[in-house]
Amino acid sequence: MRQIRSQQVKSKRMDSSSSSSPSVNIDEADDLLDINLIIHMKSLISLMKQTLCSECNRLWDGSPSIKTRNGLYMHVEFICSNCGCITHLYSSPQVRDGRRREINARLELGATLCGLGYHGIIKLLGALNLPPPTQKQKYSETQEFILNYVEKCQEQSMIAAVEETIAETGGARELTVSGDGAWLTRGHTSVHGVSALCSTTKRPKILDTIWSSKKCIKCQSAGGLRHVNPALFKTFQENHKCQLNYEGKFL
Repeated sequence: MRQIRSQQVKSKRMDSSSSSSPSVNIDEADDLLDINLIIHMKSLISLMKQTLCSECNRLWDGSPSIKTRNGLYMHVEFICSNCGCITHLYSSPQVRDGRRREINARLELGATLCGLGYHGIIKLLGALNLPPPTQKQKYSETQEFILNYVEKCQEQSMIAAVEETIAETGGARELTVSGDGAWLTRGHTSVHGVSALCSTTKRPKILDTIWSSKKCIKCQSAGGLRHVNPALFKTFQENHKCQLNYEGKFL
């Protein structure tokens, strides 16, 4: 009887989810528990006032205090005025193998995908009445941190795209592709360019990409060390991955 009843309940839930005004129960969807929500501080205080304090077992009544803020991450303390008990709220977990907060890394990744720079993010967060992002130095460090993961995902995605294209063409290894490219400063002499190869199947996908640069900013910045501190400049050259990889002309 229990199994039949659970199937009936599941069927009703599926029917209700396919209606014109879907309603999702977060308690029943594990995937929806791993999301970020934008909640006003007053709403959190209102929620706390409906709960019992774990120490005095009375309805909570007190005030919040922002202990730490790092970009969109916040550590908030809710202090009970009856007994002084402190309830801690950490708005975002840490990134694996790092001290950065996940919400800040996701913000930078999303901004990059949308073509937003640092100042664009400040305007967006200001319009949403959210705290500003991390300081620009930390913002740049986080970009370098997520770059390695993005490049790994990119490589895996293109390898999978090649295999899908081969399967779609009946196993042929000689593929017909189309190419496209772009430059950073349209109508001017550009020093940065990108190009991509795409499949020509019914579901075209990117098979390979390349990024070209006619200069390296880090090399230019470290050029002064050549005469001031030759040993440090040599160490820089040994450990530096130069971005200069193209000497031709961009059209």
